Amino acid sequence: MYPYNPKRKKIRGWKRRIRQVERWGELIKQPHLNHFVSDRGRHTYERCYLSPFYRSDKHQPPLWFFKIITGQFINAFQSWEVVFKELSQPHDLQLWLYDPAYISSEIICHKMQHSGDVKRFSWESDFTKPFPFEKLGSPEYYLTQFDWILADDAHIHFEDDLEYADFTESDLLGDGYIKKIQDDDNAYFTKRTGDIWIGRRKGILSNSVNEVKQGYYPPPR
Repeated sequence: MYPYNPKRKKIRGWKRRIRQVERWGELIKQPHLNHFVSDRGRHTYERCYLSPFYRSDKHQPPLWFFKIITGQFINAFQSWEVVFKELSQPHDLQLWLYDPAYISSEIICHKMQHSGDVKRFSWESDFTKPFPFEKLGSPEYYLTQFDWILADDAHIHFEDDLEYADFTESDLLGDGYIKKIQDDDNAYFTKRTGDIWIGRRKGILSNSVNEVKQGYYPPPR
């Protein structure tokens, strides 16, 4: 159990919420495979959808509570490693930790075409900074068992959106958005709001054979 912290606010219901997270953690140890193994399946993932945090306004849990969620993700990650190894389907298993949008964090496994393929993303950050082990770490788990890549959590608008929007390109640029072009020539505007730390088991990325790039999906035309 997690140590008592006298600085923690005494909010009624925290013990119940901790039990909910622990039950949820047991449930996510088995990934959903039906869609993943189908011809149309691309990935499977899990997030912590528990109330009151995962709502439209994404109310964020306190950091100490997020660490309990993270511990459950890591336990699930270890279980998923076994499941996908036995499945014999090339895959790229990742843990995404959002900061400060904690509740968007997830464990995700991408289906790949060939063994040694890894998925890379157009929103991997141009910024460089060390992983915040001191902030996000806990005696209950080891974040050093992963290699981490920094990506951008951001608000996104595609150029095609402007045709129907009540704002212009100048409005977005004036509000701090940056215009970028993806490899498929789709233009979009992005405004960074935080970090996404993409973690893989140590050595997976450095030993990869091929990198498959994924960009943002534009709206249908």
